[in-house]
Amino acid sequence: MALANATALAPTHRAARAMRVMVLDDDPVFRAVLAKMLTGIGLEVVATVGTIETAKQQLARGGVDAVTVDVVLRGESGLDFLTWCHQTHRSVLTVLVTAGTERGARTGVDAVFLGAAALLTKPEARNIAGFEAELRRVFNNGSHSTKGGVAVPTGTKFRPGSRRDLLAVGGSTGGPPVLLKLLKGLPIDFDPPIIITQHMPALHIPYLAELLTQQSGRRIVVATDGALLQRGTTYLAGDAKHLLIERRGTQLVSRQSDSPPEHFCKPAVDPMFRSVAATGLSGALGVVLTGMGSDGAKGAVALRAAGTPVLIQDEASSVVWGMPGSVAAAGAADAVYPADRIAAGILEWTGYSRGPIR
Repeated sequence: MALANATALAPTHRAARAMRVMVLDDDPVFRAVLAKMLTGIGLEVVATVGTIETAKQQLARGGVDAVTVDVVLRGESGLDFLTWCHQTHRSVLTVLVTAGTERGARTGVDAVFLGAAALLTKPEARNIAGFEAELRRVFNNGSHSTKGGVAVPTGTKFRPGSRRDLLAVGGSTGGPPVLLKLLKGLPIDFDPPIIITQHMPALHIPYLAELLTQQSGRRIVVATDGALLQRGTTYLAGDAKHLLIERRGTQLVSRQSDSPPEHFCKPAVDPMFRSVAATGLSGALGVVLTGMGSDGAKGAVALRAAGTPVLIQDEASSVVWGMPGSVAAAGAADAVYPADRIAAGILEWTGYSRGPIR
């Protein structure tokens, strides 16, 4: 639904508190290390457990906001717990911890479509600092906000129209399943280049591109530096670098930036959005999906200042309404849609007649 037809939510104050986390891992040494790191970034570790049964008992007691889940447990599969938790405790965020291998990366990507809200890769001893940065990214630097409304403006200076130069999409926690819905919901003849920044470890991005290609029927690749953007192709930010866009005459070129992380994220949505704003395109459209934190909000403000409208996912269908909620709070949202209506919203705002769906 467009915001012009939506009822504004009443402004409320969100009560911030430390997120309560349980660690599920069969290695007692790693449990202790991870618990110490989580506490160090401001989270409350309520339990560390080594078996699925113990984890289920702890969840039954309540008071858990998130669980880190080792994918390989002695005689058990973390994926089994993941599926069970998603079915029985949908409000609990599950963060899968995978090995830093090709097999672990594939398993992790499969897991986000089973209900994992985010992925982490077990660190080597020399990369503890990098792992802490990943923890801060996934857990929004340790803060947690209770559910509550954010005032959403009911008017916008933009209107749906022909915006077919570029579609720029950002997402984080819970984003991949929504990305799949979005891509599957676009008609075969919808061909503007699409650029996507999805917060996820670099190791997992190629397999996310592979899975999205298989499931959506669209061409999805990991962006490379200096590539000319092609119509009908979707580009994922990868290689642990920010995805930027430059204009070269009438063509658009992808760039990879090794500039510092933003919001503890690399790639991040804000630099991508800022680069789109800098191109001066008159036919671009921005979209912000479910995600922890506020990445994308400042970029959305820049987009709208450059004449580009921004659509956001609604709170009810978001795993975490941090990123889209921050865009709304910044007054930079032009329309809000549930997950299964985002593709329809994109078609409305780009002026496409609905054609055959893949």
